[in-house]
Amino acid sequence: MNQEFNDIPEEALKDDETLVKFLRGELSAEDEAAFIQKLRENPELKTRATAVARLIKGIENKGVADDENLKSAFKKLSIDDVKNISKPSSENEKPAAKTIKFKKIFAWAMSAAAVLVLVFGLRIFYVNSSYEKIAAEYENSVPLSEILRGRDEDIKKEVNTLCNNVLQGINLNSTIERLKEIFEKSQDEIFNEYSNYFETSGWFLSLAHLKNHDPEKAKPVLKKLVENPDVKRKVKDNAKEILKRLE
Repeated sequence: MNQEFNDIPEEALKDDETLVKFLRGELSAEDEAAFIQKLRENPELKTRATAVARLIKGIENKGVADDENLKSAFKKLSIDDVKNISKPSSENEKPAAKTIKFKKIFAWAMSAAAVLVLVFGLRIFYVNSSYEKIAAEYENSVPLSEILRGRDEDIKKEVNTLCNNVLQGINLNSTIERLKEIFEKSQDEIFNEYSNYFETSGWFLSLAHLKNHDPEKAKPVLKKLVENPDVKRKVKDNAKEILKRLE
């Protein structure tokens, strides 16, 4: 490998990993604020971030049909290509500092570690984004008011809050844990205060798993909804469609 590739600073590689997490929205509020400040202070990093963001946008629009072709395209990039990728997209966007060493940026992008971050990182971003899009497509197909049942107002209020968390994509981990508990309790043989929430908790739990980039955990929940004779036809049909798309 070219010696220039081997001399990439460890901090630069960490920046690339942080960049991908930033673009996926996986940083904590504190880490995101720190990274944004770093982008403001480091024009070279900002240029790389701009380049990767535009590549992601292109992948989202085009889709990842062939990973080998994608990797091949990265390897064929020239220094001029990197310059063009990093050019402003409009007159209102200020160009990066002219002193930036594009050859060095190109070397970082083409290093073995950076290629893994960019190519496979972008692929993961695209796949995860696809799961979120599936959830978004179906989240309003069955209004919460149509499946939110139960007489206990406290439980109904809690379930309503949890479902709205899923719709807004907030507090997903804790929301998933609680919905999972309710979903499991709703399946007890002995009738209890959660028995009427099987359909509601199951439907929103599956959407939450998708938004949390975990389709494998969504599948068994969706299958239970499909197999239960008491689940509304609309929910059952949507569950079948999602399962088919996840195959």
